[in-house]
Amino acid sequence: MALVALTVSIVLVFAVGTVGAQEKVFHVSMFEDPTTQNPYAGLGPQATVWNAFVTYDIYYSGLYGYAPPTLAVVPGIAAGDPPALVEEQVAGTAFYTATIPLRKDLTWSDGTPLTAADVVFSYNTVVAFGAVDLGGNWASYNPIKPGTDAQYLIDHAEAVDEYTVKFYLTYEPGLAEWNFGSLMMPVFQKKHWEPVVTRARQSDNPLEELRRYENANPVSSGAFMFGQWERGAFYENVKNPYFKGDVVKHYANGAVTIDNPDSGFHYATSAPAPEGDPILTVTEGPYADAANYRLFLNQNAGALALISGDVDFFLNSLGLAKGLQQQLEGKPGVTMIENHTNGFRYLSFNIRKEPFKYPEFRQAVATLIDRQLITQNILQGVAFPLATVVPPGNAAWYNPDVTIWGQGMSQAQRVAEAVRLLKSAGFTWQTEPKVDAENDTYTAGSGLILPDGQPVKPFEMLAPTAAYDPLRATFALWIERWMRELGMPVTARLTDFNTISTKVYDEQDFDMWMLGWSLGIYPDHMYYFFHSSQAGLGGFNAQGYNDPAFDRLAEEFLSATDLETARDLAFQLQEKLAEDVPYVVLFDTPIIEAFRGDRLEFPYTEVLGGLQYWDALPSQVKLIK
Repeated sequence: MALVALTVSIVLVFAVGTVGAQEKVFHVSMFEDPTTQNPYAGLGPQATVWNAFVTYDIYYSGLYGYAPPTLAVVPGIAAGDPPALVEEQVAGTAFYTATIPLRKDLTWSDGTPLTAADVVFSYNTVVAFGAVDLGGNWASYNPIKPGTDAQYLIDHAEAVDEYTVKFYLTYEPGLAEWNFGSLMMPVFQKKHWEPVVTRARQSDNPLEELRRYENANPVSSGAFMFGQWERGAFYENVKNPYFKGDVVKHYANGAVTIDNPDSGFHYATSAPAPEGDPILTVTEGPYADAANYRLFLNQNAGALALISGDVDFFLNSLGLAKGLQQQLEGKPGVTMIENHTNGFRYLSFNIRKEPFKYPEFRQAVATLIDRQLITQNILQGVAFPLATVVPPGNAAWYNPDVTIWGQGMSQAQRVAEAVRLLKSAGFTWQTEPKVDAENDTYTAGSGLILPDGQPVKPFEMLAPTAAYDPLRATFALWIERWMRELGMPVTARLTDFNTISTKVYDEQDFDMWMLGWSLGIYPDHMYYFFHSSQAGLGGFNAQGYNDPAFDRLAEEFLSATDLETARDLAFQLQEKLAEDVPYVVLFDTPIIEAFRGDRLEFPYTEVLGGLQYWDALPSQVKLIK
């Protein structure tokens, strides 16, 4: 699954669709417009969760992917497990090669078969444009060899025959680079995209031209295809008539089988092999003729629509806020579920600038923030504090033993520690904060001065509005207060998500910002969020963190070829990030979701990240009423 920036917001109301009233429609609420149907932009700098919900998560598959709810890695377009790499000499050049047979039963929404030509075109396009230049998630689909400037993993791909692809790799990759990276890249239709890519490459600015393409009629290989989009009102996908759903069986030992009753396709994991009876059988549909995503003015309006039965599912990457939970609890026909989250919300800095370039400044800010106070007292337990970039819900990769700045301190003790940290880096004040340790009180300071004697200039902290995300807005105002008490001239600027995203990722024109992430299962986001190679425009390291020791560790993690080594390195990375504080990880919430239980039947509801993490399962949910 691609990494997406979390967003919840306001906007408009009501929708009509392209599907007739007598047909089955899966009605979903949403709270932000998608910004693009172009996956080269949507998986790049415009990697918002709303784009993922309604477009590229729905339309495109990779060679491999995860099978929820057990999260086994299974073939998508491929026909079997990833093959072992082979060392080959080709025209005097050494390669590692992988020859991957494809399924022969997949069809695009225009009725043409999905073949090796589509796979080869998709990968060679990324090679041609440069994955890092494409930005965002693309960097993980063709990573650069650690320790080099521009040696991409994939040199090229070739079609061996109509349903077999051969990859030529420039070095032996690690799990994060190959199995959980390149092999999960979405595949697009060559027939649709080749003219677009050709025009872009012939233009003066190929990358900008490629991202600018509107893609008004996406061609899908998924259960649904594009139906209609009225900006500010609704987005609708309709059933792909050529899609034939699989039957996926999960076993207690972690094994999975996939069968397609229409084509006869069969796959079974070999390690482990299926034993006994399946614990869960998921039969794909789709069972709805369309999935209609209505845009609501605010979340209260969405909740009212759920209560009245106007929508079936309350789709929100952040789950339900406390007030909405109370509003929906016990309402006839409404079902609520709770799952572990796989994301976090955070504060970050433009480390290219003063005073943020000083680790002691960032550590001081982290020390001042009493996450426990805000989450448990101010927000009344609706959120829980976090201190590392892998959430506890992803238990295999979560390191609970990282530095937590200010842990267990009173606010006066936090101020004293923050003053100590700043002084150690050479900061001074016009009026230094004073702490009365005996009475556990303090007097605010003013006029923080940089180590070079210049006053710290006023700066902004961008954060979502209360209507957009009341939790982050609350955090922002408290953080502003505490920083000002230390003489830091910060102003919290509460604004909309798209403004923050543009200034941070497209323009890198910011001081501090607050947003959130929905993460993949394999935690390679630590490389792509923080490695110095990802700090260019459109890259996920928008803060410009650049630490050679971290880079080396992240490169080792990316190159790890066994899970035990990768896990040990992942733990070290979390400890390093907690110490250096390029992000102040703040909090997250359990994913509490609501849907019309009297109208919908899901094959499962217990899954990491909640149903929203899997786009509300539009291809699997049954409309029973």
